Amino acid sequence: METVKASYAAILDRGDLEGFLSFFAEDGALVEADSLPYGGRFVGADAIRGALIKMMESFSAFSFKPDVYATADEWVIAYGTFEVTVRSNGKQVSFPLAEATHVVDGRIKLINPVYGDTAAILEALK
Repeated sequence: METVKASYAAILDRGDLEGFLSFFAEDGALVEADSLPYGGRFVGADAIRGALIKMMESFSAFSFKPDVYATADEWVIAYGTFEVTVRSNGKQVSFPLAEATHVVDGRIKLINPVYGDTAAILEALK
């Protein structure tokens, strides 16, 4: 859980993309819903960086505020509220989000967000 919370602090509290990436294993992966403009499976720091930059280009602000953390073996589940503001039109979207993170030896092997409402993001991006 320490690794997940520290990685969130890097990207969400400090806006430190490189600090966030430093928590990933060399073959770490980020999976985003295929329906989103930044969707897909991204493996390795360069691919993850590119996906996150594309996401950040879509939004002028984004946040994830976990209310609950749960752990099981090498997995951490964070559940809370995801909020974004669309850069092109100022529309705001907020909905539940769960992120399943697989951590091995203190390094992130996988982050897989489970969005409460991807359709809301797509509608806001119009």
